[in-house]
Amino acid sequence: MHSHSLSEKSSLLRAGQVVGSVVDGASLALAGSQQVRDFCDVVEFRADALLKHLPRVLGAMCACPVPALLTVRSALEAGGGGITSRAQRDEIFTILLPGAALYDLEISSLADFPQLIQQAQASGVPLVASYHDFSGTPDRSKLESLIAEARDAGASAVKLATTLRSSADLATLADLQESANFPLSTMGMGPLGRVSRLLLAKLGSVLNYGYLDQPTIPGQWPAVRLRTIIRELDGGK
Repeated sequence: MHSHSLSEKSSLLRAGQVVGSVVDGASLALAGSQQVRDFCDVVEFRADALLKHLPRVLGAMCACPVPALLTVRSALEAGGGGITSRAQRDEIFTILLPGAALYDLEISSLADFPQLIQQAQASGVPLVASYHDFSGTPDRSKLESLIAEARDAGASAVKLATTLRSSADLATLADLQESANFPLSTMGMGPLGRVSRLLLAKLGSVLNYGYLDQPTIPGQWPAVRLRTIIRELDGGK
């Protein structure tokens, strides 16, 4: 299984990291190969979308040459496998956590998985607490309260993905990201999604999501293009 030093773990949450999401068998095979280094800095294994491939997922996570981020969404959280049982999610998390360098839980689910959070903390696996709004962008005070809730629950980073209906919505995320004093990952969905991801990465977003094979939400870039453009914006670093 993976062993990650503290310095390596903290580097997972530095600005500009690109995450490639795996949601099907084809991208699962890529994720377990050395080639994935050319695509992204972190691979997100969306276990909820990989239920029929679960026997292969742990092996791919352990073989993955870049850090693995484990996500198991429920159907209520726009998960891919129609999972409605908390016990089923808990079981999948428990099986796959040994291969994870990071794991993701929706902020609304944090209270449902106290043992998982405790187990991950004991193993030194950082929590990315996430929030998705598929209809709009809440005001800044609501987003700040979500960040505070996540930090209180022990999150090492917070991910906020909201739907942008206007430039004002983008400005809300940009202002929040620019003033963040905590590892924050922000991104927009919808028609302004792609533009927002470049701006927010430039302003310090720590995990910037693209896809390896097919998009998981509207507004995503292919991970390899997203990483190339972010590096160009950063002066070729």
